Amino acid sequence: MTNTTVRPRRSPQLRLEIAGLPVASPLRARIAQRIGRSLVGVQTSPVHAHVAFADINGPKGGVDIRCAIDVQIPRTAPLHATAFADRRTAAFNRSAAVIGRRIARQLLRRQESGRRPKKYYAAKRLF
Repeated sequence: MTNTTVRPRRSPQLRLEIAGLPVASPLRARIAQRIGRSLVGVQTSPVHAHVAFADINGPKGGVDIRCAIDVQIPRTAPLHATAFADRRTAAFNRSAAVIGRRIARQLLRRQESGRRPKKYYAAKRLF
């Protein structure tokens, strides 16, 4: 009988930077929680995330709040997502959904490429 312990997956150390329009503390907490939740499968640390809010039309109103999220995971290409909405929370929710899908796709791609033997290993096994 083997004694194996199952460790829960933790999210990596996150360095979060929020720029642009002023953001209230409840939205700051939501941003950190949502991005941290989408980074649960990432094995490397630290992950840099930059969230920027901008009001495109100024005080005129309309669907003009832009939320751009840039995520840099070590040893991978940077990820970017942008969304527009009439409120900051809606813009963030849309861009967070996009960046979450992109992170999941990148993790799946890394996992799939690690399962296949590399060509030098396969050639060595043949000869």
